[in-house]
Amino acid sequence: MLLATFSNSVWSSETLRFVAEDLYPLHFNDDKKQPKGFLVELVDKVLSECQCQGRVEIMPQARAFKEFKSDKNTLMISLLKTPQRSNEFNFLGSVYFADAYLIGLKKKSFPLFDLKSARGLRVSTVRGYFSHYYLEKSGFSTDHDLVLAPDPESLLHMLYKGRTDLVLTNTLSLDKELRSIGLDPDQIEEKLSLKGFPNELHFVANKQLDQEVARKLKQGLEKIKLTGEYTTLLNKWQLLQEK
Repeated sequence: MLLATFSNSVWSSETLRFVAEDLYPLHFNDDKKQPKGFLVELVDKVLSECQCQGRVEIMPQARAFKEFKSDKNTLMISLLKTPQRSNEFNFLGSVYFADAYLIGLKKKSFPLFDLKSARGLRVSTVRGYFSHYYLEKSGFSTDHDLVLAPDPESLLHMLYKGRTDLVLTNTLSLDKELRSIGLDPDQIEEKLSLKGFPNELHFVANKQLDQEVARKLKQGLEKIKLTGEYTTLLNKWQLLQEK
């Protein structure tokens, strides 16, 4: 019993870092550079339920993913679940969804029925994103119809400047992102919903995270869903009706 008590005090005293990119309204920095959002509040509730110490940090996605992979006590707040990642990381539970679309300029019309029908058009995403490899697996190539951008901002500017025809992205905070870089959201529209693209976002831990900590985090998330607190948060952030 003494050994069990000592073990519990060790894991509960370690500070966990939950990292994510700026993605309103899930997780973002407010005007005072403090983390806010639906999933930030969910993290706080899970930590309280587990009696774990932790904090949320908002940073560029590439940096967040790098630190998550290299530090056992760093977790991703919302990582897209894919078959490959399921084997690499410890998925603790789904927290939201992000449906994927091909978007394009309203002034351009394309006969799109499925992803295959977009072959031959210039389709773009960010280099190194899961969507990059998804498009390659679907038959797109940089030699013919795949145009890659170095970052999300460049990707959107390419579309507006006519350097690509379609962009693969989710539309969760697209309007806000477009306005922040000086682009008019009214000029684009969803051209095709990609039903086969993974859309579940999860709390995800490095496999080196202490197994007891991971178990308690998972149980904490499950309990918050069962008690209705999760739904209450969805309502607070006006996200419930979108699912």
